[in-house]
Amino acid sequence: MSVPAVCLPASGHARWDELAAWWLCRYKPSTQRTYAVYLPRWASWCAAHGLDPLAARRADVELWLHAVADSGLSRASVAAHYDTVASIYRLAYVEDLISANPCARIPRPKVHRELQRREVLSVLEYAAYLTAARALGPTHHAIAVLGGMMGLRASEMAGLTVDCLTSVRGYTTLTFIGKGDKPARMPVPLPALPAVQGVVADRTSGPLLRTRTGAGLDRRAVHRYVSATARAAGTGRPIGPHALRRTVGTVGLNQGIPLRDIQHLLRHSRPETTVASYDVSGDALERHASHQIAGFLAGWAG
Repeated sequence: MSVPAVCLPASGHARWDELAAWWLCRYKPSTQRTYAVYLPRWASWCAAHGLDPLAARRADVELWLHAVADSGLSRASVAAHYDTVASIYRLAYVEDLISANPCARIPRPKVHRELQRREVLSVLEYAAYLTAARALGPTHHAIAVLGGMMGLRASEMAGLTVDCLTSVRGYTTLTFIGKGDKPARMPVPLPALPAVQGVVADRTSGPLLRTRTGAGLDRRAVHRYVSATARAAGTGRPIGPHALRRTVGTVGLNQGIPLRDIQHLLRHSRPETTVASYDVSGDALERHASHQIAGFLAGWAG
């Protein structure tokens, strides 16, 4: 069994701890860190109620989820807690470690995406962001175009190396492993090319994005760089790498680029994901069809 990138605290139940360590090591490090936040909360709740997690029933999981919801966390966070526990119990059931899956009949908590706060930059805000990034240095500038023009995720940007840059039919391209370990190849647009070339300089190998000391950036470092640029640009609210990615999708759809092309750019499996999560323009209210309908009907009323 491979060793997980993070270690879970002991629950006091050896069989559960062995299962949890095995279950966790099956995921990539970034996912492990996320699950390592949620799973101990379930184990702690079980300990507080004198319950062996492997003996938990449906009622126990539902009571815990109600407690999580009552703590004031968002619907998305409650759903993430459920996803974590449901995943480990699916594995336990398949491997005959439990006789019944306590999560099998519990519906996943609903997440109303339209009510979620999903930050996106307007065209003018992104222009100010890009200007600030140029002034801050090559790494800030490269992150601004990789995220805000090409739609790369933080983990994808952190994993880039100089070797990822190649030339295909006259286009400079980035070849990398994206979400879900899926290979991806993207052309570097001409407006983004100077920023990417700026971080490469004369190097032929090593991480594409580096700190001032020359160390490669990890996913959290990318978040810090994006936040620093947003502050320098005077954005006035917290901005993360995914806000840059949403900006790509939103601007593209507003510019009339076909949904299929935006879906391909963002590498979504389904077009519904592109529309539901990435078309979040502040202009949506102004473009709402109700204005035209109301104007037409009001005209008939005189």
